[in-house]
Amino acid sequence: MKTWFRVKKGEETGYRILVHPGLIKGFECSVNTKVTVRFGLQTCEVKVIPSKKISIGKMIMSGDVIHKLMLPLIPSYEIVYRDNEIQIGPIIGIVAAKKIEKLEEKVQKLGRYVRKYHKVNGAIIAFSNEGIDFDKKLVFGYLYDPFEKRWIKGIYPYPAAIFKKTSLNKELHHHFEKIIGNCIFNSSTFNKWEMYSWFQNASELIDYLPETKMLKQIADVEYMMEQFGSVYIKPIKGMQGKKIAKIEKYKEGLRVQYIAEDTKKDYFFNDLVDAKEFLQATFREGKFIIQQPLNLRFNDSIIDFRVIMVKDRRGKWKNYGMMGRNGVDGQIVSNRHRGGKVEQAYITLEKVFPEQESEYMKEMDWLARKAAHAIENCGFHFGKLGIDIGIDKDGRMWLIEINHRNPNDYVASFAGDRTLVNKIRLANMRYAKKLAGF
Repeated sequence: MKTWFRVKKGEETGYRILVHPGLIKGFECSVNTKVTVRFGLQTCEVKVIPSKKISIGKMIMSGDVIHKLMLPLIPSYEIVYRDNEIQIGPIIGIVAAKKIEKLEEKVQKLGRYVRKYHKVNGAIIAFSNEGIDFDKKLVFGYLYDPFEKRWIKGIYPYPAAIFKKTSLNKELHHHFEKIIGNCIFNSSTFNKWEMYSWFQNASELIDYLPETKMLKQIADVEYMMEQFGSVYIKPIKGMQGKKIAKIEKYKEGLRVQYIAEDTKKDYFFNDLVDAKEFLQATFREGKFIIQQPLNLRFNDSIIDFRVIMVKDRRGKWKNYGMMGRNGVDGQIVSNRHRGGKVEQAYITLEKVFPEQESEYMKEMDWLARKAAHAIENCGFHFGKLGIDIGIDKDGRMWLIEINHRNPNDYVASFAGDRTLVNKIRLANMRYAKKLAGF
């Protein structure tokens, strides 16, 4: 059984809770005997007293119980009976900032996560990497008030589940994980080289991976150039298409197209020996990968696809949308930050592979699901992933990258679906609710 209610402070002393009989109907606990009540990490023994004078949407707690449970009275709560305990919640934490000084600013941007609060309920607490009391298990942060639609600054108890909008430092991550278990997502980060190394052992994915090597010396570039005639160099931790280069052989020499920050520049060299100084100065050994080039250029535009994978309220991966990304003419990446255009995937496929549109939509869905499961099999815990997929001129599909560090929800808005952002963020909160036990 599960329902929702508000908690009010009563005049009674001692450890007593007054509720309507319907609120605890079906619970395996005897009336007027002591039972355990839990709110997150806090528990206490209370006497539950049924009373028809109390409305079913209300619970009256003594001040002693409220103090012991550290239970804020602002939210509406749900109740479940599990493992011989009456559990009140959920209590969900959102890591919204690294620094306290940035927390208030970041909290104001969480509106879409609480827009459908009635489908989540409970105490939703935004906090940062700072202001955490390890001994008392308290956090300084902001509690969402669903009735006034504002965030209330204060000191609150540890959450039962944590959604990371920004990273937790390793010490904090291990600390919370030790206390609340595997209830933290998106849990960790990995780089491009780690992903390709792990997926080499996934039999269903290996044929979708472009050949990739770690850049350790110029000889590695030479080896890949001999095989493919051109190569991509990418940072192992890169984002938004920055610090990417494409090296191509021409009869008259070597062309290097390089995106440093905001603009692409072209450099010309006689050969790799001539380019050595530039490459060594630009690409630090061990920080970049060299990758087989994929022929994803259609009408002089790089085209690839983004599949948005999100955990639903049951904890199952669900495809929330597939987008086609059309790069600017002459660019070496498709990213919107580089001027690319985003549209629904079927529209892009109708332009480049009209006869195979349905077939490719199904294959991309399958590949994205396999990639999501594979990365979690490596020991990670995610609730949202952006899977980047390419289809080359010959119709072969490739797994390009997995965006896991808070991938951009707004990509769907750029493709015309303005409701999907809200759906994704509600799904994130409902998954956090599941992890919190509700």
